[in-house]
Amino acid sequence: MRRTHEALRNALLDLMLQHGYEALSVQDILDRAAVGRATFYFHYRNKEDLLRRSLDELRKHLSEQWKSTSGSRGESSAPLGFSLAFFRHVDGHRKLYRAVVGRESGVIVDRQMRRLLVGLVAEGIAASDRGGRNPIWAEMASQYVAGAMMSIVTWWLDRNIKLSPEDIDAVFREMTGPALQAMQRFQKD
Repeated sequence: MRRTHEALRNALLDLMLQHGYEALSVQDILDRAAVGRATFYFHYRNKEDLLRRSLDELRKHLSEQWKSTSGSRGESSAPLGFSLAFFRHVDGHRKLYRAVVGRESGVIVDRQMRRLLVGLVAEGIAASDRGGRNPIWAEMASQYVAGAMMSIVTWWLDRNIKLSPEDIDAVFREMTGPALQAMQRFQKD
């Protein structure tokens, strides 16, 4: 079963690089993965479900990276504790991200990536929440940070900026910190 999931995920990613997400059909994915239609539908509802669950694997990976590095960087409860792992992932998969992020052919991918990032930021905010924040402010902050991250990634890739993931992360954190502090001030008002 694991091999089937991996074959389908790899087929999806390969085909997204070649044709963009929206141009793909389930049959294209099946042909590339050498998996039967019944097997596909046993595991997934449609290609968007395959994409969403593939991105869930990315979220799991980023969370694991976050937790494994939190002790050394002291960021286990920081809302942006996952950001360096994310920027490293983007840097290591530039072709894939370039093919889907910020382009019309990646609207569904963009929406799913934003959902993933909003969830990670919300998890970080909840972990660092000592004062019982208003969920509306936390949700707003999560949306803001995820949107800023996606904009930075799009800019970084589209312009082929020669900065390391560490440099991107440091500047991103410096710019985003005041927004998160503003959220804390609103919580107190």
